[in-house]
Amino acid sequence: MGLTHGTVERRVLELTAPAEVTARFRAAGWWRPETFLDDLYRTAAAAPERPAIVSERALLPAGRKRVTLTYAQLALYVDRFAAAFTSLGIAPGDPVAYQLPNWWETAALTLACLRAGAVAVPVLPTVRARGLHRILDGTRARVCVVPDAWEGFGHAEALSELAPALPWLRHRVVLGDAAATGAIDFDGYFARTAHERTEAGRRSRPLPGQADRPSLLISVMGLRDSYTSVLHSPDTLYANLSAQHHPDGPGRRPREAFLSTLPLTSLASLIYTVCWPLAVGGTGVYQDVWDPGRCLDLMAAAGVDQVYAEPAYFAELLTTQRRRPRPLERLRLILSGGRTSTPEPLAAELREVFGVPVLSAWGAPELGMGTLSASGVEVPLRGLELSAEGASLKVRGPSVALATWPHGAPAPVSTWEDGDGWLDTGDLAAADPRGGIRVLARAGTRTGAIFMVPVAEVEAGLLTHPRVREAAVVAYTDPEHGELPCAVVVPAARERPPGPAELREHLTALGVSEAFLPTRLEIVGALPRDEHGHVRHAALRTWLTRLRPGGPRPAPE
Repeated sequence: MGLTHGTVERRVLELTAPAEVTARFRAAGWWRPETFLDDLYRTAAAAPERPAIVSERALLPAGRKRVTLTYAQLALYVDRFAAAFTSLGIAPGDPVAYQLPNWWETAALTLACLRAGAVAVPVLPTVRARGLHRILDGTRARVCVVPDAWEGFGHAEALSELAPALPWLRHRVVLGDAAATGAIDFDGYFARTAHERTEAGRRSRPLPGQADRPSLLISVMGLRDSYTSVLHSPDTLYANLSAQHHPDGPGRRPREAFLSTLPLTSLASLIYTVCWPLAVGGTGVYQDVWDPGRCLDLMAAAGVDQVYAEPAYFAELLTTQRRRPRPLERLRLILSGGRTSTPEPLAAELREVFGVPVLSAWGAPELGMGTLSASGVEVPLRGLELSAEGASLKVRGPSVALATWPHGAPAPVSTWEDGDGWLDTGDLAAADPRGGIRVLARAGTRTGAIFMVPVAEVEAGLLTHPRVREAAVVAYTDPEHGELPCAVVVPAARERPPGPAELREHLTALGVSEAFLPTRLEIVGALPRDEHGHVRHAALRTWLTRLRPGGPRPAPE
């Protein structure tokens, strides 16, 4: 029998670490009784005019493109949005989804969910209708907030078409033209209605004891060919910064400004440009449309102290800064990586051009930032245990997610259910003789440096092309852009193989997001398979590393 309405919410709120673990982590300073809301309200009271967020909105008119939100304004909007959720019937433990670009509203909604006791469900803007349906259905989100349209895609229309098949979804909220799809107008109902001044709003107080309870649900695409969600608490997020110990690392210096080029609805950006600035009374800096020149201008204008990005973005920033240097006097740290390593030639160039330390970070949705490295050896943060026993990378510690929730499962599975707290990331790793861990490959068939590519979906799309007989999608490492997806295709007719542009157009027509399209194509006569007939993706990855541009193309073994 499936779980009834309300049962899952109670189950989610009960997903905490054992009391003795909580006490140990708090004694070590990795966890705390407070949350990032306490940080927000503390700074709002002490320095209300200090900038909490500087956000560049590329599509706004000239003179209005840069929006600054003070701590007092952010605190007001967090209270207002939380009261708006409560007025819509959102109760503690209810999931609230939002799929928005890098706007200040995205950060405010994340904090408003914490304020209302809801579970925030951020969704990457690149996810299209099929993926959004799976996330909303799997998480049972009660509310979903989207823009009317973004980067050529009609988000409001897509959500409206999905809604009849989502029995849990009560309200659709749209930033922009809400009337066209009969949704709640965000500007009118959330931003401009003073819900915090109503009787219910004045009575509302942040729920006590939330620091160790799930408040954030991150959906991971492509994990074991399905969608899996991981649940984090304010404590597991706080451990990303409290356990820092690298002398050149992000640290906890007061009032610093942080910028990340990744989507604000990714775990990395939420930690780095929402949680971290609040904890140090600093500023989160956002850019909604990527442009390396404007990003450098924004970094100079906002006085950015540290920047986090994938190697692909840093390669563009490097070229642009060489072409026209910007004064970046406050910049003190470049943090590069994610789930892929930073090529050393790129790191060396970054150090030369920007004149600051460059650290490589490895992280995963299951734990946020896991290791920092300046020399190729991945050294874990304090309190984080890594085990590469059997080659599969397992993690345990204060930053590890409280639970996982595979798509289709009736309820989340607690990381601490069996008492030991170990969580298998699925990544492959090996112990480094210098005392660290070296991550060798990603979980199963996952790929993609910036976005997690849903491999099974892309492979299924390729197989619908009339000139494709077999297809596999595997990762390859580009020297500038890090890990990217490659399509390995067996053509239906060897004399007429499909071309890369043709396959990308075909996948786009099927609704595959541009971020997930293969950037490389290899034509082969057959795919390597095991004794069960399954494609050997690991063998294909090894084969790709041996190929050289213009060189011979031996068949994969």
